[in-house]
Amino acid sequence: MASTSIMDTLFQRNLDDLINGFRRNPVKESLFISKALEEIRHGIKSTDLHTKSAALQKLCCLNSLHGNDMSFACFHAIEVMSSPQFLHKKIGYHAVAQSFHDDTPVMLFITNQLRKDLNSHNHYEVSLALECLARIGNVDLCRDLTPEVFTLLSTSKAFVKKKAVAVVLRVFEKYPDAVRVCFKRLVDNLESSDAIIVSAVIGVFCELSLKDPRSYLPLAPEFYKILVESQNNWSLIKVLKIFAKLVQLEPRLAKKVVEPICEHMRSGAKSLLFECIRTVVSSLIEYDSAVKLAVTKVTEFLVDDDPDLKYLGLQALSIIAPQHLWAVLENKHFVVKSMSDGDFNIKLESLRLLMAMVSENNVVEVTRVLVNYALKSDPEFCNEILGSILCTCSRNVYEVILDFDRYASLLGEMARIPHCQKGEKIENQLIDIGLRVKDVRPELVSVSCDLLIDPALLGNPFVHQISSAAAWLSGEYVEFSRNPFELMEALLQPCTTLLLPSIRAVFSPLLKY
Repeated sequence: MASTSIMDTLFQRNLDDLINGFRRNPVKESLFISKALEEIRHGIKSTDLHTKSAALQKLCCLNSLHGNDMSFACFHAIEVMSSPQFLHKKIGYHAVAQSFHDDTPVMLFITNQLRKDLNSHNHYEVSLALECLARIGNVDLCRDLTPEVFTLLSTSKAFVKKKAVAVVLRVFEKYPDAVRVCFKRLVDNLESSDAIIVSAVIGVFCELSLKDPRSYLPLAPEFYKILVESQNNWSLIKVLKIFAKLVQLEPRLAKKVVEPICEHMRSGAKSLLFECIRTVVSSLIEYDSAVKLAVTKVTEFLVDDDPDLKYLGLQALSIIAPQHLWAVLENKHFVVKSMSDGDFNIKLESLRLLMAMVSENNVVEVTRVLVNYALKSDPEFCNEILGSILCTCSRNVYEVILDFDRYASLLGEMARIPHCQKGEKIENQLIDIGLRVKDVRPELVSVSCDLLIDPALLGNPFVHQISSAAAWLSGEYVEFSRNPFELMEALLQPCTTLLLPSIRAVFSPLLKY
């Protein structure tokens, strides 16, 4: 038996061989995978841990790249993670973390191994166990291993402690009774002299407070101390997220934190600055001086050449817009200019801001600008623009539309844009305003006639439904037609055969006129 294991070890293919095999067999990949799985199933049954761990490593690779099932190897993964050799143990833990879930039959078998490694003097082994618990910890594991996690929260090894702090989040979620055991020790770590530990603890409290902020209101003094004293931007960002929730529960807290937040806005890093702005505009809007400072800083983002900062500036304006539209209007020039940016996300954020500005007074101006951009944009962004116009203008039964004749003309113009794929929405709105607004019917018939005559419209299958709406409107309100004979010629032109039968059927009743 020993000789067989030695031979397996000598002639097996390792992970590098597997990857190189993929590169050499791009056409017959499925055949190569089948053969590799056969070798893995053979190797994973070996009594030699080196052979078994190599097979398990290859299986993890196949599972990651191609989703191949790993369930048959669950018990073998436990054997490998129990190895005294760290290299094998690491492979075993990786396989367990990758493939185990709450319903894995052998889940209970790893409890003792995790407990053993959590109590190990080798902090790398402790780290592996903590990372695994954070990934797959279920109710039973978190309950049984809470004492070990509690002990590690006070270890002198910072490398281990920060991971133990992070695991607390999983433990609290799966086994809420652990809060009574670990909460005080977790809070004590807020006083740690190690900024990394404090950052980890703040990260945990940030996630917990998002679900139940009221429970963490008593910790406001500790959070405030970090807000004022910490030099770690990551910790400050998390504290700001916490205060954004807490000040909504305790208004007096807002008065306490607004000045330190403004101070960070004046002197903090860009990432911290953005979080300060978000906190001000979401939770401190009654403090005008703070809001004005936030808007000033947003403008600095917008004029920056860095596309990431420009995007953050636009995103900050989006947060401000619902309650402080004046801030968006003040930066209208930068928003419109960003519509020509090469970054799609920046263009999309600019579009959303322009839509937020739309009102009865400027709807004509804004839509004219947007249609011009749609004409020169790629198909994807063109249809984002058209969809935004249609959605905004029809909002609350066309509350921003004062001149329906102009809007009917705009619908016709959008239908003729080469990249337009919003035929169904334009069709619905043409008929809808025809039924709702009597005075617009003459203009609708005129627009419909132009659409039916235009052969380019029939060449775009995405807007064929518009021909159906145009024909229906022309027939329903035929008394407003300026040239019935021209209309009949349009309906009878040969290229109408490109339309679906259901659309051509709408044309037939119209010919009787």
